[in-house]
Amino acid sequence: MVDPSLKQMKNKLSTNEGRLDLVKEVTKEGMLALEKANIRGNDYFVFKDAPKNLRDYYQLGLLHGDWTHIVYEDERYQFAETLKYSNQLANTLQSKFNIQKGDKVALSMRNYPEWMFSYIAATSIGAVIVPLNSWWKGDELEYGITNSEAKIFIGDEERLDRINGKVPNIPRISVRSNKPENLENDFYKLIEDQPHDLIDPVSIDPEDDASIMYTSGSTGYPKGVVLTHRGITFAPLYWVLLQTIGKQALEEEIVSVEDEIASLDQPATLVAVPLFHVTGSHAIFLLSIPVGRKTVLMYKWDAEKALDTIEKEKISAFTGVPTMSAEIVEAQVKNPRDISTLKDLLGGGAPRPPEQVKKQNKHMPNASPGIGYGLTETNALGANNNGETYLDKPTSTGFPLPLVMELRVIDDNGNVLKENENGEVCIKSASTFRCYWKNQEATDECLDSEGWFKTGDIGFIDEDGFLFINDRKKDMVIRGGENIACPEVEAAIAEHPAVLEASVFGIPDERLGEILATNVCIREESSLNGIELASFLSDKLANFKVPAHFWFQTEKLPRIASGKIAKKDMRAAAIELMGK
Repeated sequence: MVDPSLKQMKNKLSTNEGRLDLVKEVTKEGMLALEKANIRGNDYFVFKDAPKNLRDYYQLGLLHGDWTHIVYEDERYQFAETLKYSNQLANTLQSKFNIQKGDKVALSMRNYPEWMFSYIAATSIGAVIVPLNSWWKGDELEYGITNSEAKIFIGDEERLDRINGKVPNIPRISVRSNKPENLENDFYKLIEDQPHDLIDPVSIDPEDDASIMYTSGSTGYPKGVVLTHRGITFAPLYWVLLQTIGKQALEEEIVSVEDEIASLDQPATLVAVPLFHVTGSHAIFLLSIPVGRKTVLMYKWDAEKALDTIEKEKISAFTGVPTMSAEIVEAQVKNPRDISTLKDLLGGGAPRPPEQVKKQNKHMPNASPGIGYGLTETNALGANNNGETYLDKPTSTGFPLPLVMELRVIDDNGNVLKENENGEVCIKSASTFRCYWKNQEATDECLDSEGWFKTGDIGFIDEDGFLFINDRKKDMVIRGGENIACPEVEAAIAEHPAVLEASVFGIPDERLGEILATNVCIREESSLNGIELASFLSDKLANFKVPAHFWFQTEKLPRIASGKIAKKDMRAAAIELMGK
């Protein structure tokens, strides 16, 4: 028998009208109250009393300053300590490295506490933080540093080694390195004599640039997505609103966000996804600040260790790529722990198979399933599906919140399609990015004058306002939550002297969702094989971009009538060959 309260929630959240009523009720007053603001020529609903910039936003952490904020192995930092170290670094950036408002600060390292300190420090002084993919190799990191015009690089030992001999004029700050050459620019040595408060808090407007995050698209090089202070702070407050209406759907009495935070045991989350992605930086790190959530950092992903940590640290929510959520369920079935505190086991960054959701609901009924859909360009916002509505529509990525998030689907001519009609998904909200860094052409291709962003994803919206994604317009593969531009990999393969041409595509994989495969046309006299080509690529590309399967031929790759390579046909043949 269905729990009546769950049925009530389903009724309220499963229709456009029900969600609109909930949003209107919850946003009447308090921290989530709405007002209209004009942003780059278009009107949007924004949070009326939201902090005007990220520096003000970080002060929300002082509402629970003595609570534990960050846990990394045997290290623990309170919210107040996070702000202290961040302010000390901010003062160092200004006084010792002359970082000014608008200057770019590049960052790449493992999920260390210093990643968070660096993000807070740079954005608190009006600098623009540039979180680079820590899996990138030296040439890729050099590209990100150079393209962003970074004035300084903050990295751990491994990342510093990768750029050794590259970008020689860029100062470095070293994190957790014992190498003699890095001791002079050690993070804590540089900040040790700095005050705990900001010494020069420059003026920062909501529409000032705050971050450049690189994302793979349909072109060869990653594009820098420029995000503003307002766009970034909008995202965690959107999720607070989403959580609030979810609770309100079950309750008659509206409890203010502030009162609710004060009355609860401290929530806790396990951080296993990279902080350089918006899921890690926004949905986990930044969201932890207003809700007082303990964030426990993992050195490396391991499902068994994750479950041990969930039990030890009393983790209440986990957000990871679908692969991680599935592996947690599998590990718990094989070796049960007391994880009764875990209330949410969520997936994002890639589609989540319905069978995975059913399995989680069967074996971990107390951990509500969920999925989110968003992009770097939208500060991770778009649609969400959780709990009973997710079980009801497990193939949907969810719904947008009325007033603050708009979705539509268009055809190739830009016409808006009706319910259940397939086309390109578009998103519009106050969280949308400002532009692609130094790439106006790419910006104009996907962001129109009315603020609609064309995602490159293909899908439809049903009669209840739920979004279903079923294909991609862009030549991209999503491997374990990582976006990979096929042309970038094809270009790297083509650099091998034995290669004439290559076509890269994705094939299904049970664990990672998709993996890369490629058909390669080589010179007749060549004996190039997969091991040799993979080794060649490993010096040029991050490991996740190196194909798992290679097929070689001396005949030219097949073409379609227009003369383009028949990538879809080769993909279908590969899937059949692999028995996928």
